Formats: sequence, structure tokens, C-alpha cells
Amino acid sequence: MELGSGFWGPLIATAAMLLGAAVAGLILVAARRINAPKPSASKLASYGCGEEVKPEEVQIDSEHFYSPIRRAFKPFYRYVQPAHTGVLTHYLVWVLVGLFLIMLAVVIILR
Repeated sequence: MELGSGFWGPLIATAAMLLGAAVAGLILVAARRINAPKPSASKLASYGCGEEVKPEEVQIDSEHFYSPIRRAFKPFYRYVQPAHTGVLTHYLVWVLVGLFLIMLAVVIILR
């Protein structure tokens, strides 16, 4: 098999990438066995501007985190919310419909 200059066959390129990934994986496994990461208690403690903060003080209140988004899209949510059933497959359909609408908007804008 003769290859011209500057040409890589797809099999050679794939084999080289797989070999490189395997070598990198072996190096990573060997490095973790030699020196396993063991963070100290001081590394795990929360830190805020020179003060130690309790973990419960650091936690974000998720109830109010999305409030601005909810307010901005309130009319849309009122229209769509009754259709949400909590079933996982229905959620996937909603995600796909949303993706389709976003892609449609991008196509319309880029025309």
C-alpha cells in the first residue's frame, strides 16, 4: 500500500487515534494508582473572602434561582404548563419540540 506525501488513509488515522487514546488511558490509570487523590479537610471546606462558610450557607436556593426566567416567560408557561404530565417520554418530546423551534428560528433568522 503506497500513500502519497501528505495523505493519511482513514484506517491509519483511526488506528493512530485509538492507539493514542489507549496510551493516554494507561498513563492516567497508572498515575492514579501511584498517587491517589485524597483531599484534606481544609481542601473540602467552603471558603468565602477569608471566612469559612458552612455548607448549608453556600447552597443556592433553587426555588428562586429561575424566578426571573419564569417571570419573563410567564405567558408562555401558562399556555404550555397544562400539557406537562411528568412522564419522562413526554418530557423528551417537549425537549425535541423545543429544539425544533429553536432550529427553525435560527434558519429563519439566517435567511
